[in-house]
Amino acid sequence: MNRLQVAAVVAVLCTAVVACLARALRPRRRTVAEARAALGGSSAGAPMASGDRSFSDRSFGERVGERVGGPVATVVERAIGNDLHLIGTDADEVAARLLVSFTGGVFAVLLSVGSMVALGRLPLSPFWLIAAVAVGCAAAATIWSDVRSRIERHRREMRRATTDFVQLVAVGLTTDQSVDEAVRFALDVGDSDLFDLLRAEVSTAPMRGMPVWEALDQLGRRQQQRELCEFATAVERQGTQGVSITESVITLARAMRERSLDELERDADRANANLAGPTMCFVVTTIVFLAYPLAIRISDAFSG
Repeated sequence: MNRLQVAAVVAVLCTAVVACLARALRPRRRTVAEARAALGGSSAGAPMASGDRSFSDRSFGERVGERVGGPVATVVERAIGNDLHLIGTDADEVAARLLVSFTGGVFAVLLSVGSMVALGRLPLSPFWLIAAVAVGCAAAATIWSDVRSRIERHRREMRRATTDFVQLVAVGLTTDQSVDEAVRFALDVGDSDLFDLLRAEVSTAPMRGMPVWEALDQLGRRQQQRELCEFATAVERQGTQGVSITESVITLARAMRERSLDELERDADRANANLAGPTMCFVVTTIVFLAYPLAIRISDAFSG
């Protein structure tokens, strides 16, 4: 094969690898069974386990994860399995993404190095195999970090939306509105994707045959938001016992606001700490750059 043929084969294979990666990493759409279960409240909108669906109904990532990534899926389940429902995925799909990323990285490096070796530009060495495995591990680590960051980002956004929701309800209660009116006021004023989730839970609660506080409590448990569960408990006391919850909701909103401020301060301190290293490196480099000519002159003066 001449160089043009080798380049064409490499280009076609690399394109195929990229297409397979894009197809495997594409998020899975929710099935009709999952939507029916969410509307019925059996799983409260959480994705169904992969074992509850037939093989033909599963996504490409789930199929690969079931056939190849069983041990990897077990490790993922033990590490972050309880949090994967927050981003609408499961352990099998994450394991498939890890395996596809690792395989794609290794294959891309081996393909590139093999073409360069065939062209005589690189020597044949076992070091390239180690480099390919290292690149595959780096690709899998990138996917793992992305999943963890998505979970943490969803938690932070849900915590912020819960804080805003409770504070808006507290504002509504201070204007002599009832609890139902204050909740509707908060949902009408709030504007974010997670407020849409709150609106969906409250609006579909009557169709699922449950009161509003029970729907909010299930959402708080599913999203791991303790404050939302406390708010639902207060609303339940008002609905079943007729107890005024204005003071308790205002106290809860104040506590959540203070906790949010503390979290913002910690994030700011963490950002400043992360900038301390680069700042010191910049200062030291600048000093060395400015002092180097002077040091050369002093050295020449003493040596002369």
